Amino acid sequence: MISWWQGLLLGALQGLTEFLPVSSSGHLVLAQSLLKGFSQPGVLFDVALHVATALAVVLYFAQDLLGLLKRSVRAEDAEEMAESGKMKRIEWKLAWVMLLALIPTGVIGFLLKDFAEAQFQSPLAVGYFLILTGIILFSADLVASKKPGAPAEPNFWQALLIGSAQGLAVFPGLSRSATTISTGIFTGLRGDYAARFSFLLSVPAVLGASLVSLKDQKEAIANFQSHDLLAYLLGMGAALLVGYFSIRLVFAVVRKIRLSWFGGYCVLLGLLTVIVENLNK
Repeated sequence: MISWWQGLLLGALQGLTEFLPVSSSGHLVLAQSLLKGFSQPGVLFDVALHVATALAVVLYFAQDLLGLLKRSVRAEDAEEMAESGKMKRIEWKLAWVMLLALIPTGVIGFLLKDFAEAQFQSPLAVGYFLILTGIILFSADLVASKKPGAPAEPNFWQALLIGSAQGLAVFPGLSRSATTISTGIFTGLRGDYAARFSFLLSVPAVLGASLVSLKDQKEAIANFQSHDLLAYLLGMGAALLVGYFSIRLVFAVVRKIRLSWFGGYCVLLGLLTVIVENLNK
């Protein structure tokens, strides 16, 4: 059973941590283990929250897409037409590299699916993966400070590597945004461009993974209780709203090259989780 306040709390937590490089799935596992009386059929509630944050990305970048459409409609002279054509070529390239990146994401995610799902029952595993996330973020900050990346969309090789990193981030505690943004920085992208590609790439990846998860949740859907509906709606609403604003926060952070702030947080939380779990054995 999920109370309305648990749904609201977990939704806000999902929205905040999905895009900040600290692992939303890891935080959900830890938070749910601390909430007394919390239970959900399968991982149905988690799937609903991830769908909500995917919609936050769509809403955030919808403004950019609308702006592009207006520019192309209002292009009245040769210079504006040339700029419009250039923008369209950039968007087409972005679509192709996103499609390419999703291939390793899908393959790796499929191969690791069963093993990764087993880790959702282990706060100790979450602790270790949070420490790994912190190390990745410290490394990305070091690389970015020594050699700022180029302001460009990823090329095909960069897309393959970023997509592979996204596939590996199926483990709770291993942040998807941290691994994808850091991989972009490691391969030569500037932080804000790596973040933009990471967020856009999350939409088909998260929605696709959610559809796959729903196929395995037939029993959970059948056991869904109508009194949990309010908690689901509040959770999804909170995840959508908080997620939208947390995207803005990430862009502000990566422009200042301060990923290590989140790296320190992940390492500390990971160490605390590992210590507590080992003491409770």
